[in-house]
Amino acid sequence: MRYDAAHLLVDGYSIIYAWPPLRAALRRSLEGARDRLVAALTPIQDATGIRVTIVFDSRHGSRVSAGELPAGVDVVFTRKGMTADGWIERVVARASTPAQFLAATNDHAEATMVRSLGGQVITAEELQDWLESETGLLQRTVKQLRENSHERFLRSDR
Repeated sequence: MRYDAAHLLVDGYSIIYAWPPLRAALRRSLEGARDRLVAALTPIQDATGIRVTIVFDSRHGSRVSAGELPAGVDVVFTRKGMTADGWIERVVARASTPAQFLAATNDHAEATMVRSLGGQVITAEELQDWLESETGLLQRTVKQLRENSHERFLRSDR
């Protein structure tokens, strides 16, 4: 499963509420749920090179863990009075090539707006399927690299 986009814009809370493990983490800690979302989306960036921006409404606080964010993954907290939906829509509307943006959300109104602006949209479920596909691909690639490296090591040892 591949998407023709250069930048994935993720409506953070929409995805957190849609994914049961993150929704459960949210009951324990808002910051913890946000951190888990960031960690969960890193394989998409690693496997595809697509830039990932996770957008959160600032009204719920503006922190993720103090750890460093993975390269290619950004976290944005909207300014006061702006929603994540509004931020994503503004980015797509201002883009010279809106189709380069892929918005991940389960908010139907936001999805409709992003599509009307020329952007692409995937649901939380489609994002999860894509993530599982990319994670599996990464695991198979790493396994193959290890096997090839091991074989080269054995051949050079002779």
